[in-house]
Amino acid sequence: MTIEFALQSISRDLKNNLISNIESGAFYGLSELKRLDLSNNRIGCLTPEIFVGLKNLHKLNLSGNIFSSLMNGLFSELLALKALHFYTDSLICDCNLKWILYWATNSSVRISEETVCAFPRSLQGTSFRNLKENQLICAGPLELPLFELIPSQKQVVFHGDRLPFQCTATYLDITTQVHWYHDGRLVETDDERGMFVEETIIHDCCLVTRELILSSIDIDATGMWECMVSNSYGSISKQVEIVVLETAIPYCPAERIINNKGDFRWPKTVAGVTAYHSCFQHSLRSASFLNGEEELKAWRNCNRTGWWAKEDYSKCPYSQEITQILHAFSQRHLNATNALEFSHQLAAFTRDAAKFADKEDIIYLAYMLEKLILHMEEVKEQLADAVIEIASNLMLVDDHVLWMAQRDKKACARIVQCVARISNQTLSSNTQVVSKVSLNIALEAFWIKPFIFLGMTCIAFQKLPANPDRSKLSI
Repeated sequence: MTIEFALQSISRDLKNNLISNIESGAFYGLSELKRLDLSNNRIGCLTPEIFVGLKNLHKLNLSGNIFSSLMNGLFSELLALKALHFYTDSLICDCNLKWILYWATNSSVRISEETVCAFPRSLQGTSFRNLKENQLICAGPLELPLFELIPSQKQVVFHGDRLPFQCTATYLDITTQVHWYHDGRLVETDDERGMFVEETIIHDCCLVTRELILSSIDIDATGMWECMVSNSYGSISKQVEIVVLETAIPYCPAERIINNKGDFRWPKTVAGVTAYHSCFQHSLRSASFLNGEEELKAWRNCNRTGWWAKEDYSKCPYSQEITQILHAFSQRHLNATNALEFSHQLAAFTRDAAKFADKEDIIYLAYMLEKLILHMEEVKEQLADAVIEIASNLMLVDDHVLWMAQRDKKACARIVQCVARISNQTLSSNTQVVSKVSLNIALEAFWIKPFIFLGMTCIAFQKLPANPDRSKLSI
């Protein structure tokens, strides 16, 4: 999104607008503007020319955008500026931001306490305005908010195959360079060998990408391929191994799998190899900046006969919010103190059970009801009401979803057993009758001594909305 203005105003609130580009002079003519909020957009490129004409601007908020650094003299047009916010998830506090300390002091500009460093990790979480000059240095190991190599896993390919690589990293400054190496040797474009190193592309002034394309792989392509990102004070690299096969062997076909963990596109894979797939599919603009955390992955094994065999998606989070919430509920520890409150929360959540579309939703609820029943002795009456309500709500779920949950984990039978156990847990010499009625379930239980029991008839009545007369079912 690109913005331009030509109207007079005192304040402009442009946050959360997916703005990615601001033209030079976009605010020209807004000389009376006092406050400008550009937070939580997709802005990566900022130049002094953007702020031309804002001679009376007092407060500027740039936080939540995608830049990692700010160019020297960026605020030279903002002569009246008094308050500045510029925190981002990828903000690098190094020598390239030292000028802001000098400028803020000399211009009496207050930098917000919330503007904190994201990198390097030694300064992570430190408020920028509290930094000393000697902390803003360009030295030591190079740390990048984003450094991604695609593909990142070992590649087993056939002679003559085509294999493209893409290396993307945070763009730090004009000295940033990206190079490819094969077994330690610099790789350059070689038409005869089918190797093409594309020109470096800079995205939004904050990301740099360079592609390597092996258009017809030869046997000598076997080995380690490395992408190295460097600048004036350091370098960092990532590697991926290529194994080239000369003979035709079985392989598993490329396949798309859509399940409750997401949409997975599995590539053509050589027999005997385990393929890995990221749980999350990122674009350049949505790539995670938490580069230090271990990436969550699913895997599938291509067996020796060329068929997809074992697979595991357990490390991936559920794609549907309802299942995510129920999974979180299931992880909570229950005791006599919190069981009743937990049951009320679960009853409230399951009132929208008609929206439940995953068998795992029902399986998790069966598990949670079994946990609740264990505390029936301590909290009888109200807990029994909640269990009945939850089970009743689940009867609103689509029949096929219930059938799948029953087929896989006997979840429906387990839920019915939980309801039936209410009478066993609550009936006693002091409580000889239990009567629970909900929208879809009615439970009647009696404490009867065997020697006086002469038989019993159960009759259920239901008032239908379209007919005020009650229908009678005798069992």
